[in-house]
Amino acid sequence: MARLKPQAKVFLIVVVAVGVVYGLRSAMQHGLIPTPGIIKSIVATRVDLPPQTEAQVANVQALPYPTTAPANVSATRIPIDIWEWNAMFALLYANGGKDTAKGSLMEKYGVNLALHREDSNSQMKADLLTCAKQLHDGEKTCSSGAAALVVMGDGGGQWLADLNPQLKKLGPEYQAVIIGSVGRSNGEDALLGPAEWKSNPQSMKGKTVVGVIRDGDWNIALNYMGSNGLKNNPDLNTYDPDAVNWISAPDEDYIKAVTEVYVPNRCEDRKVVKDGRPTGETVKVCPDGVVTWTPGDEQAVHGRPGTTKIVSSHEYASQMPAVIVGIKKFFNDNRDEVSGLLAASFQAADQLKAFDAARRKAGDISAKIYNDQTGDYWYTYYMGLRDPKSGQPLGGSAVFNLEDNVNYFGLDGKHNNNMRASYETFGKIATLNYPQLFKDNPIPPYKEAVDTSFIFGAQALLNTSGVQGASAETVDYAKEAASGNVVGHKAVYINFATGSDQPLPNSLPTLNELKDALAINSQLALQIDGFTDDAGSDAVNLPLSEKRAQAVKRYFQQVAPLSFPDSRFTAVAGHGSQNPLASNATAGGKALNRRVEISQIGQ
Repeated sequence: MARLKPQAKVFLIVVVAVGVVYGLRSAMQHGLIPTPGIIKSIVATRVDLPPQTEAQVANVQALPYPTTAPANVSATRIPIDIWEWNAMFALLYANGGKDTAKGSLMEKYGVNLALHREDSNSQMKADLLTCAKQLHDGEKTCSSGAAALVVMGDGGGQWLADLNPQLKKLGPEYQAVIIGSVGRSNGEDALLGPAEWKSNPQSMKGKTVVGVIRDGDWNIALNYMGSNGLKNNPDLNTYDPDAVNWISAPDEDYIKAVTEVYVPNRCEDRKVVKDGRPTGETVKVCPDGVVTWTPGDEQAVHGRPGTTKIVSSHEYASQMPAVIVGIKKFFNDNRDEVSGLLAASFQAADQLKAFDAARRKAGDISAKIYNDQTGDYWYTYYMGLRDPKSGQPLGGSAVFNLEDNVNYFGLDGKHNNNMRASYETFGKIATLNYPQLFKDNPIPPYKEAVDTSFIFGAQALLNTSGVQGASAETVDYAKEAASGNVVGHKAVYINFATGSDQPLPNSLPTLNELKDALAINSQLALQIDGFTDDAGSDAVNLPLSEKRAQAVKRYFQQVAPLSFPDSRFTAVAGHGSQNPLASNATAGGKALNRRVEISQIGQ
């Protein structure tokens, strides 16, 4: 459908207005509408638009803001539980309020959406089960509970491992699936602690962090530790001096992690273990750091001087999408409306990418839906800011439009499927650390957990409406590299044929895991360095080690070229037998020295 030019729109509006006025007068003259003694002038309803001159993205035309009046949409009501989370800015703006507002994009696409703030993970799960039971009993929608939730995608596997065994008791069609993403965290979820952890990640060894265990913010810390070769102690009752240790947040609350444990420096006694065995010693363990999200980051920085943001979802830009997960049967029974929900959110994301005025409006809508803070507060922390007292970066979120979803789910075949990478990577981390929790209810396979057909449904609706969307997010890797800040550095062992730069088949799982991990940390530039043992001369080892480093880069680019552009690599070099990690006098030492080192660099 062709987009009307502004002049044509004005002409069409005038024609319609004249027709309406003429029709009303004619109806009155013929007695179809009672005529009052005096016909009063009618003031036209004002339509507020973001200033088109402010457009920060090409091709996106300003749309009217949603009103505060309720819409009258006859479609099936879609109740969704949401957290207080800025990554949902587009979804909230698209709806215009808790219930679909008149003039909103949800109304445009025929969606009857009800948003309910729910901060308790357990209650969210209970709400989904309540709705599923009502559907099982023959209801078309849910008078209580929720048909869908918005959760952190990196924890999606854990949510489904907990939910689906209960949902499937009603029938396989009632299982929960992920259908798309409305945005992502862009800095507001973070690991915070002493500045030394940032300049020297190894200084985290033997320290203790407080947070919600197996939550998305916990994943950020585990990601940082994995990127730097640090061990994790999953036992919340012991202390391991050779690993990073944890204190569980009270009531699994990310704010209480800060206010009740980290800031007051609440300590506890722990038994000491070494290599998983008790030493007989007991030590007092205190929180050295915290994982939390806005406003927890602000409270940590202000409440405990010296607190530094070590790493966040800004650097790990593809780790934490805000995904919609819900009951498969409900989605399939209301396919047009659910596709419309995504289409409305994607088009709202275009507006928020393009117009600062629209983002401010989204802040106002967020404050009303959450019944908390002000519009300026949510706008400020959506954009992210430098704290004037400490200089620390706080907050930061991003919205996802159609192209972002195509890229994130790897639907174009050229981007890495970062949804799968995040889902599988952090599902594996949770399973390795807490195997007993997933022994009977393992994390479902990705293909069973995700249904991207609704993204294609939204694409069809947007195409039919003639929507020209904004481009997807891009990264200035030269700027990231210029920071010189090494966020992650560790050795990786890839088996090559003797004297060759061709990885052996048994190294493909390692390469794929590495590729996924680096794709998740998509904001960071990369440096690859190759090393050999001391067998052979420098004339052979130097070029061979460089060829092997290049082979790793080449593999990434063959599998996911748009996730690993040349601009992302600051250097790919070979160093032969230089800088050995161990003595070359033993076979084990030689094996440690034959390695590729990956450095991740960013602000």
